[in-house]
Amino acid sequence: MKKLLNFLFSMQMMGTLIAIFAISIGAATFIENDFGTQAAKAVVYNAAWFEILLFLITVNLAANIYRYKLYKKEKWSMGLFHVAFIVILLGSGITRYVGYEGSMHIREGKATSQITSTDSYVDIIVEEDGNKTEESVKFNMSALSNVSLNEKLSLNDKDIKVSLKHYIPNASTSLIEEAGGIPVITFAATTENKMQGMQTFSLDYNSNKVLGENLFSFGEKETELATNFSYSDSLRIKSPYPIKELNMMGGEGVQMESNKWYTIGPRKLYEINGIRLIIKDFYPSAKYKYINTQDKKAPTVLVFDVKSGEQEKELIVKGFKDYIGTPETTQINGLNVTVSYGSKYLNLPFFIKLNDFQLERYPGSMSPSSFASEVTLIDTLSSIKKDYRIYMNNILKHQGFRFYQSSYDTDEGGTVLSVNHDQWGMMVTYFGYFLMIVGMVWSLIASGTRFKALSQMKSKSLKTILILILALGGSVTTYAQDGNRIEVPLEQAKSFGELVVQDKTGRFEPINTLASEVIRKISKKSRIDGLNADQVFLSMIIDPQNWEETPLIKVSNPDLIREIGASGKYASFANFLDIRGQYKLGKKVQDAYSRKPANRTAYDKEIISVDERVNISYMVFTGEFLKLFPDPKDKNHAWYHPKEPIHVQGEDSLFIKKSILMLSQSLKAHDYDSADMYINGIKKYQNTYGKEVMPSATKIKTEILYNNINIFKKLFPYYLLIGFILIIALVAKIITPKMSIKWLFRIAFIILSVAFLMHTIGLGARWYIAGRAPWSNGFESMTYVAWACLLAGFLFTRKSKFALAATSVLAGLTLFVAHLSWMSPEITNLVPVLKSYWLTIHVAIITGSYGFLALATILGMISLLLIVLKNKKNETRIDTTVVELSRISEMTMIIGLYSLTIGTILGGIWANESWGRYWGWDPKETWALVSVLVYSFVLHMRYIPGLKSIFTFNLASVWAYSSIIMTYFGVNYYLAGLHSYAKGDPIPVPSWVYYTVGILIVLSAAAYYNYRKYESKEHK
Repeated sequence: MKKLLNFLFSMQMMGTLIAIFAISIGAATFIENDFGTQAAKAVVYNAAWFEILLFLITVNLAANIYRYKLYKKEKWSMGLFHVAFIVILLGSGITRYVGYEGSMHIREGKATSQITSTDSYVDIIVEEDGNKTEESVKFNMSALSNVSLNEKLSLNDKDIKVSLKHYIPNASTSLIEEAGGIPVITFAATTENKMQGMQTFSLDYNSNKVLGENLFSFGEKETELATNFSYSDSLRIKSPYPIKELNMMGGEGVQMESNKWYTIGPRKLYEINGIRLIIKDFYPSAKYKYINTQDKKAPTVLVFDVKSGEQEKELIVKGFKDYIGTPETTQINGLNVTVSYGSKYLNLPFFIKLNDFQLERYPGSMSPSSFASEVTLIDTLSSIKKDYRIYMNNILKHQGFRFYQSSYDTDEGGTVLSVNHDQWGMMVTYFGYFLMIVGMVWSLIASGTRFKALSQMKSKSLKTILILILALGGSVTTYAQDGNRIEVPLEQAKSFGELVVQDKTGRFEPINTLASEVIRKISKKSRIDGLNADQVFLSMIIDPQNWEETPLIKVSNPDLIREIGASGKYASFANFLDIRGQYKLGKKVQDAYSRKPANRTAYDKEIISVDERVNISYMVFTGEFLKLFPDPKDKNHAWYHPKEPIHVQGEDSLFIKKSILMLSQSLKAHDYDSADMYINGIKKYQNTYGKEVMPSATKIKTEILYNNINIFKKLFPYYLLIGFILIIALVAKIITPKMSIKWLFRIAFIILSVAFLMHTIGLGARWYIAGRAPWSNGFESMTYVAWACLLAGFLFTRKSKFALAATSVLAGLTLFVAHLSWMSPEITNLVPVLKSYWLTIHVAIITGSYGFLALATILGMISLLLIVLKNKKNETRIDTTVVELSRISEMTMIIGLYSLTIGTILGGIWANESWGRYWGWDPKETWALVSVLVYSFVLHMRYIPGLKSIFTFNLASVWAYSSIIMTYFGVNYYLAGLHSYAKGDPIPVPSWVYYTVGILIVLSAAAYYNYRKYESKEHK
C-alpha cells in the first residue's frame, strides 16, 4: 500500500497527469473546430473523466507540496506559487457548479428582468384536468456524445416516462411515404391575399396548428371553432367559415358553405377567413426522416419515446442552442405531454431598461469602432433607479450579476447583453491569480529557489579570437523603362505623398503609406526604375496608358508568364487583357477560388495572388484609391474620390471634380508651379472640411519617415549575419580553445546595441502613429517578439555569449517571417474588444514570454549540435559548455514560463471584463494553457527518473516550442475561436515547416546517438 501511495503521489504520476491534461485539452480544440463547441464540452470539458483528472491533479499537487516541504520558511515563495494552483482549481470548481451565464435582449425603450440561459434544457410538462407537473433537465449534447435521457413523472396516479431515442444536430427534415406511418398534410399559406410572407408547415394526424387567428385541426375528432381536416378513404375539410376553392389559372372559384364536409385534394388553393392555403402534398401514411447536415443554421432534432400505461407515442422536438425551445405536445393516456428543447428564461430580482443603443463606426466605414448601451437599473426592492453606460470592457455590476455589452440588433434598435453570475467563483479564482503572481515574482528574487541557485553558479569564461572577412553582394531587379512615360519630379511626389487619404477600413493615413503598400503589393519592390513609391503611384494616376504597358506586376510562376504572353518575372497590365479587352485570367481565378485552400495547388495560389495585384493596379489607374475629399455633410466622416458624388456646391464641387485632372495636365506640361498649387488646394480643402478626423501634421510626418526608413526590414539581415558569425565563432572556440573572439564579440555587441535601439524606436514610432500598442496583429506581434528575443539575449549575455548570438539569429528570423508575403505590415483599426488597456498589458507580457522561451529553444539546439560534435578530444570542453548553456536555458525558460503564465492570467481577467467569463476553453486560451503545462513538465523533468539528463532537457526545450507555435500561428489559421479576429480559410502548411521538422528530427537522433556513446553528465 505504501508503494502504491508513493507512486500515486509521485512526480512521475504528476508528470503523467499533466501530460494527459495537456493532450486532452489540445485535442478538444480540434474536436470543437470539426464538430462544434458542444461536442468538445461533451467529450472533454464537461465529461466526468475530465473532472476526475482535475481532482487527481489537485490531490497530487497537495501531496507533493507536503512531500517536498514547500511549507517551510525558506521555500515559501515556491509553496505559495504551487498553492495558488489549488486555489485556482477550487475557484474554477465553484464557477462550474454554482455560477451560470445567460444573455439579455432588450429593445430601446423597453425593460426586462429575464435572461436566456446559456445552457440548454429539456423541459417536460404533463397536464390533466387543470393539474400539472413538470421537470427541467440540463441537457448539453453533441454529435460525439452518447448521453441518454430517461425521466419519470407522475400525475393523477398516472406514470409517464419520457426517453430520448435519437439526437440529430443540424437536422434536415423530409417526409417519406412509408407503411406504418401517420397521415400528414403539408401546406403553404399566406394572409391578406398576398403571396408575400408565405409560410410552409405540416399538419400531422391528431394535431392542430394556429395560423394568425385561425385554428387548423387534423384527426378523428372535430375541434370546435377550428377548420377541421379528416381522412378515411379521402381527404376532407370542414370549417366554421365559408371556403372558396380558387382556380390557380384564373377564373371563377368554387364556393363551399361553412360547417359542411367537402372532399379536397392536393395542389389546390383555398381561401378561408382571410388566409390562402395551398395543399402542397398529402401523405396517407408518412414518416419523418431526419439526417445530419453541414448547415449550422439547421435545428437540432430530439426524438422522444413517451409512454404511459399501455400506450406509447413518438414525439419529435426541434430546438436551437441559445434560443428558447419551441414546445411540442402529444396526448397519451388522457394526459397532455409537452416537451421542449433549448435555452430557457431565468428571472432576475431587478429590471434593466434600455434607453438608447449607440453604435459608432470608423469614419467612412461600416466597421464598428465601438457600441454602447445607455441603460437604467431598476431595483424596487432596494429602492434603486440608476443610469449606467455599458460598453466593451465597461460592465454593470449588481447583486453578484455582471452585464457585458455583447452584440446588437441589425437595425441598431436593440442590444444583447451577456450576463454572468459567478461572484464567489470569480473571487476565489482571482485570489489564486494574486497568489500565483506574488509567488512567481518572489521566487525570482528569494534565496533558496532554483532560479537563484542557477544564477549564482559560476561559468567558465569564454575568451576567443576569430577573424572573418565577409563580402556581401546583391542584385537589383530592373525594369525596361519607357521613354514616353511621364515621370513625376521628387518634390511634387513628396508633397502629394503628404496628402491625407482614407483607406478601405476608414483609417486616415498619408498617401505615402498607401503608395508604399500598393507598390509593394503589386511589384514586391519598394522602388521601380529608380522611382520611389510616391513617384510611381502619382505617375500611374496621371499617365495610366503608358504604365499599363510597363512590366511591374510580379508573376512568380513561369507557366503563367508564358500563358499571358509576358517574359521574365514581371508582366504589364496590358498582358492580362486579350485583343477584345477581356480579362485572360477570369476563368482561372474562378476555378482557383472554387477550391478549398488546403486543396489549392501552387499554380492556383499564384493565380489568386496575381489577380489581386492586377485589380489593385486597375484601382490605381482609375483613381478609386484617391479618397481625398471629405464630405462636410456626411455624419460618418466618409471621404470620397473625385468621381463620387459629394454634397458640396459651387467652386468646391468644381475643384473636387477637376483637381486631379488639372494636376495631371500640369505635370504633363512640366508646369510644376501649377501642380504645387493644386496639391496645396487639396490640402487646404482637407484642412477646411476634415480637420476633426485627420491625424496631426506631426503624426503624418512621423508616419512618412517610418515608411521611408522601413527599419524592421533593414534590421533582420544584420541580426542574422551577426548572430551566425557569433555562433560560428563560439563553436570554433570550443573546438579550438586557442582562438580568441574578444574583439569580434565587442564589435558585434555594439552593432546589436545600436540595432536594438533602432528597433525600439521603430516600435515606439508605430505606437505613436497607430495610437495604440503595436502588437495587435501578426506583423506587429512578430516585430515585438523579435525585440523581446534580443532583450533576453542582452540580459543573459553575461552568463554566456551564446545567449546574445542565439537571440540575434532568432530576432532576425522572426523579422524575416514578419516580412513574408502572408504577413501584412499595414497599420489597421482595432475591433471594439481590443480597445482596452488590457491589450497593452496582456499581449506585451505574453508575447514577451515567447522571446525568452525561444531563447531556451535556440540554446537547446546549440547544445544538441555540440553533443553531435563531441569526441574524445573535446569531450570535457563541450560537456562544460553544454552544462552552462543548459543552465542559462533553464533560467530563461523559468522567466518565459512565468511571463506566459502571468500573461494568460491577465488574459483571463481581460476576458472576464469583456466577455463575462475568465475562462471559456476558447482555442487560443486553451493552447496558452497547453504551453504552460508543457513548459511546467519540462522544468520538472529533473524530478522524474529517466528524464533527468542534460540531453533530455535540451531535447525537450527544442520540441516544447512547438506548443508556442501552435498557440501563435496554428490557432489563428486552423482553429475557429474568439481570438481569431482575422481568421479566414485554413492555409496549407508551408513546405519549409516539413523541412524544419525533418532537420530537427535528424539533429535529435544524432545527438541521442552521441549522447549514449559518451555518457553525458546529469543535468543539475
